[in-house]
Amino acid sequence: MPEKRRHLWLLGLSGSGKSTVGPLLARELSLPCLDTDAEIVKTAGKTIPEIFAKESEEGFRRREEEVVKIFSAGPAAVISCGGGVVTREANRDRMASTGLRIYLQADPALLADRLRSSADRPLLPAGSAEASLAKLHAERAAWYEQSEIRVGVDALRPEEVVREIRKQLPAPWSP
Repeated sequence: MPEKRRHLWLLGLSGSGKSTVGPLLARELSLPCLDTDAEIVKTAGKTIPEIFAKESEEGFRRREEEVVKIFSAGPAAVISCGGGVVTREANRDRMASTGLRIYLQADPALLADRLRSSADRPLLPAGSAEASLAKLHAERAAWYEQSEIRVGVDALRPEEVVREIRKQLPAPWSP
């Protein structure tokens, strides 16, 4: 009997393309696309910077863990996750047991350039985004590297990232 389709969890640092690649990959695979950050904003009725300001990063991470729990119990989907989702052991365990983790690997310097005009990333203060991203990468790399699929995205357009992911997908997701 073929393996049941499960979730595809998109992981990586801020700016690596998870929210852009997610809908494209979902369309190719005829799966719904979910986004943890978008769900947190929707359910909280606040922006991510507002959540960080009022509830601290810890409050945001609690909300994120609840969203991962809810999404993991639902039908198979492509799920774009916030960059810090891997910082909680419960999230790492839940993602590993309910699907495949796909790490979109990107150079922190390139990401800092991509995010230069972004004002909604509380962990990336203006003027020090590259240093902050390098620090976050160092803290999270071991968890990202546990992903079953890894795609270097630095020189790829979103459609090419989807193609690379599809090449690495096992049955029942593969073409």
